[in-house]
Amino acid sequence: MQNGLTFLVSVLLSLSLNAQKRICFCGNVSSICEIEDSIEVVYSNHFPDSLSSFDALFIFSSAESILNESHQQELLTFLESGKGIYIGSENWPLQAESKVLTNLFYAKETWGNFSTKEAITNDKSLIADEKKIDAGNSTVVFPLDYRLKVEAWIDDEPLILSGNWLNGRIIIDGGYSRFYCSNITGINHDILKRFMDYLTKD
Repeated sequence: MQNGLTFLVSVLLSLSLNAQKRICFCGNVSSICEIEDSIEVVYSNHFPDSLSSFDALFIFSSAESILNESHQQELLTFLESGKGIYIGSENWPLQAESKVLTNLFYAKETWGNFSTKEAITNDKSLIADEKKIDAGNSTVVFPLDYRLKVEAWIDDEPLILSGNWLNGRIIIDGGYSRFYCSNITGINHDILKRFMDYLTKD
């Protein structure tokens, strides 16, 4: 009986560990490409009706925010439950949701309009093994904050940052156009996968 119970527990544990992660991409997703097979991705122009079935939420900022006050509270609850949020922006006007959320969490927002196409990663960055990565088509940066680790720089300003918030994780990215279908090759695909892994890590 004990052997049978032990086997059942090990099977259930294995199923739990290998359960497919589920992520929602929302906001300005019309040009976003994702080609990772091991993670289920749901695309939506709108904020999802419920976050309960998702392990992470990727918000690609648009010109007009899809977030209301109720959504902001849902996102705080989502982070409290240990989930992850990616906050992506680009040059104006694709910054609406990013400004709402970074002001909510850090009382700061992205700024600038950088045309430099290459970013430099920090040593031991979660992003990539390569030192130089695609910055995006035209990017913005985020002010330094002691609660966030800078993962990549552009012109000596923070382009990509990561950190813990409540019980969850956050990535702030000022150049999400690197994930457009026209750009999602090689290292950019690897960066997206690493973002997903970081935000869904138990």
